[in-house]
Amino acid sequence: MSNDKSQADQTDAARPSWATHELVALALTVVLAVWVVAQWGAAVQPQRNTERDEKRAATMAELRVADEEALNSFGVVDESLKRYRIPIQNAMTLVAELGAENISKEVAARTAPPSDLKLVEIPDPDFLADISELDDPSLIEQGKTLFQTKICFTCHQTDPAVPAPAGLALKAPNFIGDFWGKERLVHKGMGGPLERVLMGPGYFAESVSATGSGARVLKGALTPMPPPPPVTEEEVKALMAYVRSLSAE
Repeated sequence: MSNDKSQADQTDAARPSWATHELVALALTVVLAVWVVAQWGAAVQPQRNTERDEKRAATMAELRVADEEALNSFGVVDESLKRYRIPIQNAMTLVAELGAENISKEVAARTAPPSDLKLVEIPDPDFLADISELDDPSLIEQGKTLFQTKICFTCHQTDPAVPAPAGLALKAPNFIGDFWGKERLVHKGMGGPLERVLMGPGYFAESVSATGSGARVLKGALTPMPPPPPVTEEEVKALMAYVRSLSAE
């Protein structure tokens, strides 16, 4: 009996305790956690000296050089409007000499459109026999639908309560208020000479279809109108009828 008890005690003494198991498990957990953190940290480290970073750095360097040149040199901004660029130091000296009030008047006078611009007449499109055709309610309703499906609404705001984010960014014209039949200033091509035109059938039809250097760009807009989804002459007429119906008389 005593021998059996002695052997049992020896066996229990040889077995590792639960505390030992817990320490080993804890140590393995810590090692695993450290390994995972090390692997994850290496994975999320930004890659340096990549081709994209080199191109970005080169582009930034070119932009800085261009900015430096523009700020410190004479140049032509708009030959048709006789607007030119002077070095920033000269401009600061000029502002100091003239004073804020006088310089603001000078800038306003120089940026005003020429008073001798002639009105450019754009003929009505051939598919419009008479302006009264645009009063057709069914044609106006068709144009309203097309205005949505052709995504015109993304740039041209028609409701003061519903903004057109893309149009705000690009400074596209809104179709709000009294605009149909009114004069507007446009550039003949992006950054080209200024012209006076009427917001009418001819100008509207041309704006929907014209592209490239021949397109007229509203003064103040940042880009010409992008080519819209393909439209037929009947669809252009419907769009015209809808936009005309938005103008307050």
